[in-house]
Amino acid sequence: MKTQRFCDGEERRLNWLITRKLPNTWKRIGWAIFIVSLVLILLNRFIDINHIVFKSILKNTMLVGLLIVIISKEKIEDELVENLRSKAFSFAFIMGVAWVLVQPLLNYLVSFLIKPQDANYQDLGDFQILWFLLIIYLTIFWFLKKRNS
Repeated sequence: MKTQRFCDGEERRLNWLITRKLPNTWKRIGWAIFIVSLVLILLNRFIDINHIVFKSILKNTMLVGLLIVIISKEKIEDELVENLRSKAFSFAFIMGVAWVLVQPLLNYLVSFLIKPQDANYQDLGDFQILWFLLIIYLTIFWFLKKRNS
């Protein structure tokens, strides 16, 4: 009985987390944060400020902006949108796992073919993985919304 109550509590907390979304107005805020961070990162390339902490903060801010966009409600939030979200999350997760497994191997093979003496195997960084997952989710969700509207 104690295990059942524990499972019920966990299910309630999970449902609370899944059903809570930011209001639709936050979507604009998320896009603004993302765009400002992206512009600053691009300007950083031209100005050539090589401060590692600054770049890291900008990358993380860009990811937070995309996350805000993802967890914000649509103008019309119904069962269809929830279904599309679910499909987009599933696809992004599967593609993310495949990308994490295949991309480092492809990078190694290409570098081995070009310069065998400099070829080394490197895993992807956390920013690259999160960036890929968020962009794939947004792309698939947008595509599914357009297709179903």
